[in-house]
Amino acid sequence: MYEDNKRQRVEDTLINSFEVHNLTQEKKKLQASYEKLVEDVNALVDAQQRRVEIEKTDADTKKLEEKYEMVKNLAAAHASVIRNMKLKLAEERKNLHIQIDEMQKSVEESNVKLHESNVKLQESNLKLQGIKAILNE
Repeated sequence: MYEDNKRQRVEDTLINSFEVHNLTQEKKKLQASYEKLVEDVNALVDAQQRRVEIEKTDADTKKLEEKYEMVKNLAAAHASVIRNMKLKLAEERKNLHIQIDEMQKSVEESNVKLHESNVKLQESNLKLQGIKAILNE
């Protein structure tokens, strides 16, 4: 019975040792699996952070593009206003030149009439002097 008991304990020890060995192997596999899972989770977190950064960059880029479009539209509107103002000024300048030309013609005509009136007045003065001279004689 002692031998049976001893053999039974040896077998139990052997079975326990196989069981410990199997559990140790399973623990190593689980540890490796856990480490791989941790790496995968870290990689996933990193990927999500990069995606967030890319989305933020995309949003910033979109805002900048919107601002660029706004500035571009403002510049186009500004150029349009300037072009319209130049056209208006050119028209006003043309009208002013026409008015100046008309005024110059009017002044020239007035000068001619004034000159004619002066000539007539001088002729009348000469006639009056002639009449005075005749009357004084």
